[in-house]
Amino acid sequence: RTVNEKKEDIHSISARMAGDEHAIELKQSNITRAEADIQTADHEIGRMNGEIESLTLETQAQRKELGDLSERINEQGFALEREREARDAARRALSQAENQAREGEAELLAVHQQISQKKNKQTALDTRKQYLADRDLKLEEEQGALRSQLQGLTDQVGLQEEEFGHGQSLLSAAKNERDGLRQQVKEGREKLEALNEAAALVKEDYLAQSSVRTSLVELRRKFEGFQSGVRHLMAGPENGERLPGLREVLVDVLKTPAEYEAAIEAVLGEQLQTIIVDSYSDTVGAIGYLREHQAGRGTFLPVQHKPVSVTTLHLNGNPGVLGKAMDLIECREEYRPVVELLLDSVAVVRDLESAIQLHENPEFHGTVVTQSGEIIDPRGMVTGGAGDNSPGLLAQNRKIEELTARVQVLQGEVESAQNMAGEQKGRVLAWENQLQQIDQDVNARTLTLANAEKDLQQARREIARLGERLSSLDQERTQGAQEVDGLAQQLEMLAAELSEVEAEKARRESGLEGLRSQVEEVRRGLETLSGEIGRIEVLAASLKGKRDNTLTEIKRIELQQENLRHRIQKHDREKTENAARIQSAQEEIRVLEQKILGQAREKDQLSEEVVQEEEALREKEDSLKSMEQETRALARQIQELTEAMSRVELRRSEIKLQITHLEERAFEEFNVILADVIAACANELNEEETREAEERVRELKDKIARMGEVNLAALSEFQQADERYQFLKRQQEDLAESIHLLHETIERINRTTRDRFLETFEKVSTNFKEVFARLFQGGKAELILTDPANPLESGIEISANPMGKIMQNLSLLSGGEKAMTAIALMFSVFKVRPSPFCLLDEVDAPLDEANVIRFQEMLKEMSDKTQFIIITHNQKTMSFADVLYGITMEEKGVSKAVSVTLN
Repeated sequence: RTVNEKKEDIHSISARMAGDEHAIELKQSNITRAEADIQTADHEIGRMNGEIESLTLETQAQRKELGDLSERINEQGFALEREREARDAARRALSQAENQAREGEAELLAVHQQISQKKNKQTALDTRKQYLADRDLKLEEEQGALRSQLQGLTDQVGLQEEEFGHGQSLLSAAKNERDGLRQQVKEGREKLEALNEAAALVKEDYLAQSSVRTSLVELRRKFEGFQSGVRHLMAGPENGERLPGLREVLVDVLKTPAEYEAAIEAVLGEQLQTIIVDSYSDTVGAIGYLREHQAGRGTFLPVQHKPVSVTTLHLNGNPGVLGKAMDLIECREEYRPVVELLLDSVAVVRDLESAIQLHENPEFHGTVVTQSGEIIDPRGMVTGGAGDNSPGLLAQNRKIEELTARVQVLQGEVESAQNMAGEQKGRVLAWENQLQQIDQDVNARTLTLANAEKDLQQARREIARLGERLSSLDQERTQGAQEVDGLAQQLEMLAAELSEVEAEKARRESGLEGLRSQVEEVRRGLETLSGEIGRIEVLAASLKGKRDNTLTEIKRIELQQENLRHRIQKHDREKTENAARIQSAQEEIRVLEQKILGQAREKDQLSEEVVQEEEALREKEDSLKSMEQETRALARQIQELTEAMSRVELRRSEIKLQITHLEERAFEEFNVILADVIAACANELNEEETREAEERVRELKDKIARMGEVNLAALSEFQQADERYQFLKRQQEDLAESIHLLHETIERINRTTRDRFLETFEKVSTNFKEVFARLFQGGKAELILTDPANPLESGIEISANPMGKIMQNLSLLSGGEKAMTAIALMFSVFKVRPSPFCLLDEVDAPLDEANVIRFQEMLKEMSDKTQFIIITHNQKTMSFADVLYGITMEEKGVSKAVSVTLN
């Protein structure tokens, strides 16, 4: 083992020894504490017995005081009844006097209202009279102003009518031009739609034909419909390349007119799938490949085949004979010998009768085939009948060629139709632009004419209104003079009525004053009686409170006595438990001391080995340090050389940049390159030539400056800007669509979140009510959303009502009640969604012993789904833990953990 491993072993042994020593100290401390607890229990039992005796005496004294209080309460009740009867009589008298006073005040108020109404009416008449006089002056001034305004408007209307007629004639001409252009655009649009429809039909036909051709070519490329052996050899070898010597399939080298396809396919049959190879050795390789890969069978025909005798066909000029099959075939010249080998002795006839006649000719020794596919071989065997209607291999080849030609023709027609549609679209767009300009002109003229007509009508209405207003002003002035005369008569009548009402007011005020004095005297007597009744009621309430307090105190003393008896029984049990705990701890201390002794011996032995190995290690470290010093010296030298090379390279780069800058400046300012400058310097100019050259350079620079810069890239920049615009437009549309989708997604997420939140909130709220009532042994509590309409942004308010208290906010509870409420909320959440583990930091600090026990019961129920880690100083909480970890500090600044498993 290495030195570090031995040191780790020493450290581990020391840690175990320290843990065992700490365990011994803890056991000894537990023994001392248990002995002290026994002594304390004896003392407490004696003290509690004395308290029980004193509480018994106190109970007897409280019961005697309770009887005295009950007698005093009865006496005060009789006195209170007498005073209440006197108060009721005084109230009736006061009510009668107040009613009389209210009736007098109501009558006086009616008189005041009459006076006020008459004065208001008098003031209104004076105001109206002055208003009529002022209005007459204003109406006279307004008449003069209206007459002058009427004359000006009459002259203006004449000029506006002339301008309106001229505008109508111009608008009519513009509308006629617009209608003609609209008809032209409509006809152009119809023509464009017809061209587009024609182009679409041609394109549709082109795409359909092209698709069919592509499918057929793809099937032929994969050799679909051929024998399995042919497909494997010609379309799908494993290595991706054909076997050497394989050329083509026979059907791909033949071509015949459509009317002879059935005859050729019938006479050749499966031979159309024959693979043409270079030689018989290639045939052997191909057959071996098929056999090796279990890929089926195939027919092979070498180009260099064995010569065979050719039979001469005697056709005898029969009109039903169409000719030799070989003459009806087209093929490449290199494959003609192969085709002749298969078809040289075959004759094609029109029908089966002709075929029989030709075969019966003694001079004919070949095969006869009809156009419909009946065959008579040289032996006389006849093959014929009806087959399936699917096209043969030759027909498929012909179909592919026809489709290829058709697709090329259609492609040209599509391009032509699209070009014609594009030209027509350009003409229509030009007409539409022209129409848009004319529409704008018509709209502008229409708007101008409408505004002029509106102004003209407005002026005419204003003239009529001014005439009506002048006649109305004359009528108003006449009516105002008549109204002023009537107002003067009304004012005289009001003055007489007002003097009579003032006299009635003085009489009623004197009678009301006597009634008010009487009411005040009765009210003072009633207040005296009410004060005496209040004093008696306060005294009776005080006596009742003392009686209730005495009853409460008697109950408290009895509960305290019962509690003391329970505590005495508890101390007796604890004494027995502490004695057993002391004996167990002493036995464990003896075992730990023997274990520590063995660990100390092992630690000393390892320490000696570590000291020896550390001395050898120090020698090796000294040698290593000297080598590291040499390495650092070499590294410094390398760094210095590298920095010197970097400086040289940097200087060379600066010189190159200066040369390049001078070349660019010479080309920009003088349009010369370095080679021209070197050549010019070879022939030095005289002073006069130098001046002429400088003057020429200045003239050229001035001309260039006057010309200004020519933007040769304007078209290219426009195309780039247009492409950029189209790209940004598409991006904008994509962003708008994405924003819409995001809004829908956010709304869906909010809806789901709201539903899940409300569902979870209801479960937690229900659990909270149950757990709160259990922890507090009664009471009520609830969770309330501060904003139920918006639950996702709403706060949650906790309202708690422990048993015996009114409903109140959480902030008004005591520290222990707050802690228990928080624990109830935590357990409510865990019942809905348990957590793997939960860390509780001194949550039991404000709890008394009874609440700690209820807290323990809840923890045990929840511990089957959640592991609880509790930081606590409460011994009661420690007593029901499964594993206990103690943190001590034997040395300052060094903490140590000690674990204890409790069974």
